[in-house]
Amino acid sequence: GARSRRPVAILAQEVSALCSGFGHSAPHPGGAVTATDMGAERTNGVERTNGDDKEYYCMDFGRLPDTLYKPGIPYEQWRKHLMTAGKEGFKAGSLRAIAPIRFGELLERLIIYPLYMIMNAAPFMMPPLLYSTSGLRGCLYFLLGLFGVHGLCKATNPMKNRESASFICTERHIQKYNSIKWVWPKSLEAANSPGPKIFCTIPHGLAPVGIVAYPGWARVFGERGFRPTAAPMVLKLPVIGYFLKSIGYIDAASSAIKKAVSKDEHVLIILDGINGMFQKSADEELGYVQERKGIVKIALTTGTPLVPVFGFGHSNLWKIYADRWGILERISLRLGVSVTPFCGRPFGLLPFGPPYRTPIVMAFGEPIVVPKVAEPTKEQIDDYHKQLMDGFVATFEKHKTAYGWEHKHLKLI
Repeated sequence: GARSRRPVAILAQEVSALCSGFGHSAPHPGGAVTATDMGAERTNGVERTNGDDKEYYCMDFGRLPDTLYKPGIPYEQWRKHLMTAGKEGFKAGSLRAIAPIRFGELLERLIIYPLYMIMNAAPFMMPPLLYSTSGLRGCLYFLLGLFGVHGLCKATNPMKNRESASFICTERHIQKYNSIKWVWPKSLEAANSPGPKIFCTIPHGLAPVGIVAYPGWARVFGERGFRPTAAPMVLKLPVIGYFLKSIGYIDAASSAIKKAVSKDEHVLIILDGINGMFQKSADEELGYVQERKGIVKIALTTGTPLVPVFGFGHSNLWKIYADRWGILERISLRLGVSVTPFCGRPFGLLPFGPPYRTPIVMAFGEPIVVPKVAEPTKEQIDDYHKQLMDGFVATFEKHKTAYGWEHKHLKLI
């Protein structure tokens, strides 16, 4: 039966993902993905639509040549590698292509992915564990070591500055490991939509991996600064907080967001936050955003356009073990950081293991232009919030077939 075939299917997925690590594309409906499969054709190194108009653009960060992925390279050089499509969008299954990755890059991901996840959990898990096994001395040694490493990072500043930090090799390897692609409409081209924007992304998943193509935020939608946001608790974590702040992360708070857009910087927020880690169905994606209206008020008071973004694949990277009563979810929300156990490769059995090589597609919707209102009314906030909700659904529906999720639908809660 189907249940007896499941282990075989999982084994096949692992073998396919491993093989793709050495330069081969994983299979998808219709065979290997080519430029033509994407609904485009190649002319002088540039992907062009089969029709007259380019309505959608796709940047495949996983396949962007390493020689171009460095500070100082003009964005126009990147644009030579764009895919484009007409009003029909990209072809069915075409956005699931797996990018090649060198063995060393793959090995780095298989090791550093788990270490990063452990570092997120260590400040909460290790002190009580060490206290129960080694007493107060063991607990103090751990904390001294952790904060010592944090102090060393701040003193030596290996990340240098924000621009060089955004090109850090670990995030570059993630782009290849998870074949990160961005898809956006013509209306988001810098010439058509100037000025800073607030990008609202769902779902969070265990980790919103698709956002780590950091240089793209400062280039694709107009060359300007960008500010990803994170929960204040995360930015206070030793070591992890240093690296995130070096890249440019700010608190997901009204004052910090307003300050960023006043400086003409883009802002990125994971709108469903920790709630977005808890996906409960294989047939639908959940977005916990129906009550998230604060970001709309910020947009109105600053006159900053909102952009809905859906991260295809974010919910399929790890196997998350959530209790049926929602206790761990409530604890996670109270702490501002997830305490939910999860497993990764191989076969979804290894605690803190690396994620599957699930391709990630960040699908950007049409920008929602808002007026600048000093004191927005409830009706104005509700109106533009509804437009944002409709934008999430429209973006999901437009690209779900190209991602191979034609059987799924998006439910906003």
